[in-house]
Amino acid sequence: MDKTQGCRVLVIDDMGEMEDMLCLLLSHERNDQVTFARGGEKGLALAERESPELVILDLMMPDLHGYEVFRRLKTMPTVQNVPVIVLTVLPSQMVYPEAQRLGIAGYVCKPFEFEELLAARDAVLRGEKYYPSMPERRRRTGPLTFMGRQET
Repeated sequence: MDKTQGCRVLVIDDMGEMEDMLCLLLSHERNDQVTFARGGEKGLALAERESPELVILDLMMPDLHGYEVFRRLKTMPTVQNVPVIVLTVLPSQMVYPEAQRLGIAGYVCKPFEFEELLAARDAVLRGEKYYPSMPERRRRTGPLTFMGRQET
């Protein structure tokens, strides 16, 4: 699937601070329709009801670990083929092996740069994997631009 604009995205994360930022970023930059679920159980229920085209999933949540949420998503006929991006504070060496073994489409480390999340989104929606080598990816190459505003 190659969908550059207007995708249905489900974000599953227990941190409420992520909700406004991700909704604003994805809706403004890619015209996505974003639904936010606080926690794994709520995310699973919304995934079945909303039929997202992309799931962005936190790993460390109090009710269900993200890997368990991923495993359950893959058993649901409506979302079993939907790409999932893991968004986590865990370092890449702790996440990469298991995420790749499970077939998770992409990985982005918190805190992240807007461009990195958008690049991961675009890549997985093109059917590609997104597993950057974190030390190289984390170095900033210039100012960030978001909604016409430069961040330094």
